[in-house]
Amino acid sequence: MIARPLAQILTLRLVLMASLIVLVNLIAVGVYYGSDRRAIEDEAISRQIARMEAALEGSMLPADAAVRDLYAEHPQAYAFALVNRGGVVLEEVNPDLIPPVATDIFADNWVTRLNTPSGPLIVAGHEFAGRTDGLRMVFVMAGDPAGLLQQALLAELYLHVAVPILPVVLLLLGANAWLIRRGLTPLAAAAAWARGLHPGRSIPLLPSDGLPTEVADLVEATQRSLDRLNEALEAETRNAAEAAHALRTPVAVLVARLDALPPGETTDRLRADLAALSRTVAQVLASTRADRLEVADGAGLDLRNVAQTVVAALVPFAHVKGVVLSLDQPGDPVLAHADAEGVEIALSNLIENAILHGGSSAVEVTVDHGPTITVRDHGPGLPQNAGAEMFRPFWRGPNAVPGGAGLGLAIVERVQRGQGGKIEAHTPEGGGCIFVLTYRQAEK
Repeated sequence: MIARPLAQILTLRLVLMASLIVLVNLIAVGVYYGSDRRAIEDEAISRQIARMEAALEGSMLPADAAVRDLYAEHPQAYAFALVNRGGVVLEEVNPDLIPPVATDIFADNWVTRLNTPSGPLIVAGHEFAGRTDGLRMVFVMAGDPAGLLQQALLAELYLHVAVPILPVVLLLLGANAWLIRRGLTPLAAAAAWARGLHPGRSIPLLPSDGLPTEVADLVEATQRSLDRLNEALEAETRNAAEAAHALRTPVAVLVARLDALPPGETTDRLRADLAALSRTVAQVLASTRADRLEVADGAGLDLRNVAQTVVAALVPFAHVKGVVLSLDQPGDPVLAHADAEGVEIALSNLIENAILHGGSSAVEVTVDHGPTITVRDHGPGLPQNAGAEMFRPFWRGPNAVPGGAGLGLAIVERVQRGQGGKIEAHTPEGGGCIFVLTYRQAEK
């Protein structure tokens, strides 16, 4: 599940609450005005009269006036008549709907509701203000197929909800969203500080000024815990490094004494065991440095240079094991945001594993833009269901060659994680095994 920022969560909840408030107001206003049908009918009549008054040119209604569409489309439901002060009907549309007496009523504004054999009939009259000819309109509505009542209700909702409430709601939303983000700024700073914490590295400083008491207490407690963790990690790393360094001298002495022994099967076995012990000591030393890799911002490392150095150093070892070690890389630089020592440690372990455990006569190293480094052998491939287990310390495959300690892949994974890269393993078509080291792209 993807975590969302607290400010976004609170803002979304605020928007939801505001939406509910607007919805409740819409329902309340809708129920209030919807229950008063006469008021809605009066509003619908007023809207049609206003449209007619706006369309009039003098005392005549243009033939192409848009207001005529309603009466042309629904001749059985709506009708109108224009009458002057002398009672002369200047124009009427759908006259069959207009009661004869309606044009004889001279009141300024009136509405009457009649029950006819065909159903209820609403008849209204209005004298247009500000005119010298006393022109008035008679409007008749029998049914409402055009939805005039619904339009009037929506107009009331707009007038009594959208106009007065929505601007206030939007203003409050904006103000509260700003206050939420401003209030959570110290918490965001503490979260960014926490994301920069890594075991074995110095703790970045976080200014305590302006932090709320709860956040300051949390930061202080975290700092104390990390101090104790770093002290324990430092002690463990120091002990491992001291032990590995202490073993290097006896191993070197044993190598020198083995060279003085006469050749034979026993001597060869001792030499192989001693080589395995020497690699284990080197891996322990590499492990003590895996969590301390720090890559400076903007640093660009050409992976080709590191790959050439590592492959050149391991070619003799591969030759002794009867393995052909090759390197393929592009002609232009492959820049990565990575640490040279970390890349060397990871690549060396992968190549040594491929030579010792790959079970093939060839190991191929490929540097490519991505940036990536690929190590491939042509042996039996990965054990089934190995998954992430292969990157755990001291894990060894079921058919692993004797003499290993199961630290190589674990060190590679830690080194990659420490410098922001990753490692992937899979079995390609044609057999064998492929390990891919992927790094962050460096700025050119």
